[in-house]
Amino acid sequence: MLKQITLSHNLSLAYDHVLFSQSDFNAPNSVLISMQKALTPQAEIYMSINNNYETDAFMLENTLIETIRANEVDGFIVDQIFTRDYHDVNEALLSTLSNEIRNCHFIIGPAFTKVPYFLHSRLAEVFIDNDVSGIIYDLREIDLSDFKALQPLAKLKMHVKKRISIIPLIKAEQLEALKKSIPFDVCVIDEM
Repeated sequence: MLKQITLSHNLSLAYDHVLFSQSDFNAPNSVLISMQKALTPQAEIYMSINNNYETDAFMLENTLIETIRANEVDGFIVDQIFTRDYHDVNEALLSTLSNEIRNCHFIIGPAFTKVPYFLHSRLAEVFIDNDVSGIIYDLREIDLSDFKALQPLAKLKMHVKKRISIIPLIKAEQLEALKKSIPFDVCVIDEM
């Protein structure tokens, strides 16, 4: 069965699985986390920890760490680990974040989709070595019936097998097409 995580910046009683983020995957208003827990204590809650406004590397690292420490959620999503125009990752930062996140889900955000496809497998191995549990792959602007457009994603999924989850990010109207394409265990549905 496909687990569906709702991407939102709003509270709702309907959420079983929710990823709180702003539309640009910046960290959400942190008050939403505790309020959603009070509304739906059984729900799985994930949050983006990106701070795209911070330009200083030292301050960014500390902001990411303190955001993790300040929030009790089921998983954290981060995009700000890529370097060299999405050709590499900051492995020191990746390791530090992994140590901070510990027993929660550590998920790479949809910026991974900007990585050239010939580097997908290599970077996925780096993520696996640093206990990353998932990679969000943005399919919102892809025709899910176009196999050629889905080929890099299919190759990545075959390469990683069950060692890391590949999590498609889709629009609600793409859900049925996704179910007919490549099989996935979990997806994120953009409701913003």
